[in-house]
Amino acid sequence: MVSIKIMPEFKIERSSCFFDSHDEHSRTVNAIGRKAANLFASGQMWCAEAVFYVLNRSFDGGLPPETAQQLGSGLGQGVGGKGCICGALNGAAMAIGLLLGNHKPGWSTNKHVMELCGQLHDRFRKAFGATCCRTLTRSVEEGSRQHIHRCAMHTAMAAATAAEIILEQKPQLEEKVDFPFLERLDGRLSSGLKILSGLLQP
Repeated sequence: MVSIKIMPEFKIERSSCFFDSHDEHSRTVNAIGRKAANLFASGQMWCAEAVFYVLNRSFDGGLPPETAQQLGSGLGQGVGGKGCICGALNGAAMAIGLLLGNHKPGWSTNKHVMELCGQLHDRFRKAFGATCCRTLTRSVEEGSRQHIHRCAMHTAMAAATAAEIILEQKPQLEEKVDFPFLERLDGRLSSGLKILSGLLQP
């Protein structure tokens, strides 16, 4: 018998805003944040999976969707559940590397992307006071509504911040964004059916 766990209801409204609505890229970065949070909060993906999957698809990172999810699959709950760096932040750093990263030999050639990931880290820490999963979730019970809500916000902010950084460097990527994909937000029923369908696959 297949058992399925539906996450506590956490609604991400289409009007939810993570960045200044007057910014030129605000529609894109906020839509990316909402989509990543929805995938996490609905139980379809872990935080790192959701962030990397959405950024790869949004900006045509070149990876098949299944591969993007696989690459983030071990990073949840602070890398393999060990409570270290937040999985959402890890997924966001991976996406910056995918879209802006170095492909030349030599340590010195990746200085720029290291600086960009440092900006991501610092903005996330400024928003939440920490980057360590166990610290970020210390005051909430694991699996509770409060836990899901808090981690969904971490997921949204990491995805949106990475999107902002990416667009600051390559504004032309905004032309590739699939807004119908980003604006489809799943409720409990639709996400539950997707999870069940996945469990039933061989």
